[in-house]
Amino acid sequence: MVYTCFIYWEEITWKIIQLKSRFTMKLLNLLCVVVGLWRTCLTNGNCRNLFIDSCHCSSERSKKLGRQTFRVKVVCDDVELLDTLQPSFLPNKTVSLILSNNKISLLRNASFFGLTILEKLDLRNNLISTVEHGAFRGLVALRRLDLSNNRIGCLSPEMFVDLGNLSKLNLSGNIFSSLPVGLFTHLLSLEVLHFSTESLFCDCQLEWLLLWARANGVLLGNDTLCVYPTHLRGLEVHNLRETQLRCDEPLELPLFQLIPSQRQVVFRGDRLPLQCTVSYLDPSVTLLWHHNGDVVHSNEDRGVYVEDTLVHDCCLLTGEVVLSNINHSLSGIWECQVTSSRGNRSRQMEILVLETSAPYCSADRINSNKGDFRWPKTLAGILAFLPCAPSTFGYAPRPSGAASHHLTQREKKAWRRCDRAGRWAEDDYTQCPYASEVTRILHELTQMTINTSNAQPLAQQLVAFTSRAGDFSDVMDVIFVTHLVERLTRLVDQRRELGDYISDIASNMMLVEEHILWMAQNEARACTRIVQCVERIADLALTIDTQVISKVSPNIAMEAFLIRPSNFQGLSCMAVQRAPLPPFSGQRNQDAIGDTLLNFKCHTVNGNGSPSSQLSKNSAAVASIHLPLAGTPSPSALQSVDNSTCKLQFIVFRNGKLFPCTGNSSNLADDGKRRSVSTPVAFTKLDRCTLGSAVHSVTIALRHFALGVDPTAAYWDFDLLDGHGGWRAEGCHITDSLGSTTTIHCTHHNNFAVLMDLKKVLSFPRTLGSFCTRSCMPARPLCYSASSPPSSPISCTTAQSASVGRDGTCSSTSVSTRL
Repeated sequence: MVYTCFIYWEEITWKIIQLKSRFTMKLLNLLCVVVGLWRTCLTNGNCRNLFIDSCHCSSERSKKLGRQTFRVKVVCDDVELLDTLQPSFLPNKTVSLILSNNKISLLRNASFFGLTILEKLDLRNNLISTVEHGAFRGLVALRRLDLSNNRIGCLSPEMFVDLGNLSKLNLSGNIFSSLPVGLFTHLLSLEVLHFSTESLFCDCQLEWLLLWARANGVLLGNDTLCVYPTHLRGLEVHNLRETQLRCDEPLELPLFQLIPSQRQVVFRGDRLPLQCTVSYLDPSVTLLWHHNGDVVHSNEDRGVYVEDTLVHDCCLLTGEVVLSNINHSLSGIWECQVTSSRGNRSRQMEILVLETSAPYCSADRINSNKGDFRWPKTLAGILAFLPCAPSTFGYAPRPSGAASHHLTQREKKAWRRCDRAGRWAEDDYTQCPYASEVTRILHELTQMTINTSNAQPLAQQLVAFTSRAGDFSDVMDVIFVTHLVERLTRLVDQRRELGDYISDIASNMMLVEEHILWMAQNEARACTRIVQCVERIADLALTIDTQVISKVSPNIAMEAFLIRPSNFQGLSCMAVQRAPLPPFSGQRNQDAIGDTLLNFKCHTVNGNGSPSSQLSKNSAAVASIHLPLAGTPSPSALQSVDNSTCKLQFIVFRNGKLFPCTGNSSNLADDGKRRSVSTPVAFTKLDRCTLGSAVHSVTIALRHFALGVDPTAAYWDFDLLDGHGGWRAEGCHITDSLGSTTTIHCTHHNNFAVLMDLKKVLSFPRTLGSFCTRSCMPARPLCYSASSPPSSPISCTTAQSASVGRDGTCSSTSVSTRL
């Protein structure tokens, strides 16, 4: 009894200990949560006034003079802000405010008033063109201000009121060409100054700055370089001597533009505006208009209106003359003259006025891959010129080595001839760059010299570049890539790793829209050339040292072998799609080029079943290739030319996009394009062997990715239709069908596929593998069904309207046709 009570008491004690332990653990967990929340509150409590969802705030504790304070940083980078934030929206303890990469265009007076402890303000990469007086008023603690890469042209000392503690200022990348005297009067603590621009003049107007910087110990950034005058271009401003800063040099203008700049043929009664724009270097710069040497003034009776000259952003001067209701008196030379204290410059253009009865080519608009060209009404027999559209670089990443070949804008012209009958005739846009940046970059890459030293990095860049091939919109994109792939292929025997990249590039090109691939094939046989490059990889890379080659990509799988005839017992390879492996150091990132990859699984031919049955057992398989057929004669039937080795190659293309038929194919397997490829395309090749009758033959099972009728087995003949290629059926026939799989047998090696009429479907399938087709015997349609038993195809009589039931049998139903 005592022993029993003791055991009972022990159990009670143990349970109490367990309860206490659980309670203690819960208490500790709760305490950790409370402490974490307390710390978060301490940190985020200083950001509670931030009302902008797209911005984020962080804070840190610091000890200053023995007292703990919080320093708050607010970041609103690249969030499409159109204006600065109201200071009341920000925590009052903000010491750093990042507003870069937005669309702010104006800094109003007291834009940041109230942020009394702000130390850093970043406004770079915005659209700021106007900075009002006192824009930074109240920022008495500010030490760093970045206004770089904006559109600021007007500068005045009043912009920097209250910035007495500012130590670093960046004004680079704006549009001013000089700095007015006394600009930094209020910046008593300035230590570092950057002000590089694309039109910076190092002349006498900048002499004050050198003297001021040296007297006040201000460091001028090394990146601040002279641009004008030409003889000082590239020199660092801080290294200049006062004697180099002169204003008695000949007048140089960063910008001087007359629009239109070419001769204009106009008709009586037309209206024509003339616009002149010039850099505004100093107040002495003025504009004058001349017509045949005479100064032009507004004359309402003649239809001449001289608009007032305007100054834009303190850096551009614009004048305009409008010629309304033109008559013959306005023919001749029109001139825009710039006058200044440093000299004069002028630009001219000619106007020719015609009667409306004269033959002419009507105004026309041409939108091409070189840009949008608006051809004016042009006199018969005249060669018209238009300037090329300026190159504007946007989204597309520029591969290294794709350096632009700059011509001046005046050299870049398109021309078009108006013949004597008043019809537009020949034209030439070759000087103009391509409008699409993708096309421009690819074109520049084709101008590069490719050798063994730069081939691999170029191929890597081209793989990344073509990973967005689905966005290619110009046929020239495909043609340029084809040209580059061919040049890389020539180097595979020296750099075998190039084969991987060529396979990936070709795979990526299968993402291009079909109509663009069709046009590229029609114009330059681009698809054929890409396929032939892929097929050459094994020929160039297989050696005694490299006897097996495997290529894996989203849309193309390759397997190639060096085989010895005496040991060859036949081979069966199945193309399977799988998810890509995670990348690791030293391996190319397959995730970047697709979600599923095609690869081969090969084994020697044995009695494990037919190609179609093997394919049906693996839902991830898309094709199965057997060489030779079961029951092959003795290995001596396969003999090597040099009695050593042969090259065997298998390739599977996910679809037929690289095999577009562009010519008249009415007598070919696709029956005038009525049939289309409905399966992957499988390629087989056996090289350097004398082929016995058995190994001439190949058996291929292909899984359908599209539904249709009237199937036929076919191979691609590169030589058809003047080298553009086409599908032929000779030597190939369908031998079996099982579910969504069709097996074909061919007596030669080539690219093989099953073609079907995809515009007609006799019934919509209940499952992906169920569909009906018409065989070569029109009296008896063949019904394919994934749910049908693995035997021969189900036969339907013509008296019945063929459709597939749930059990895989045919029943009499109405015919459903999709056009």
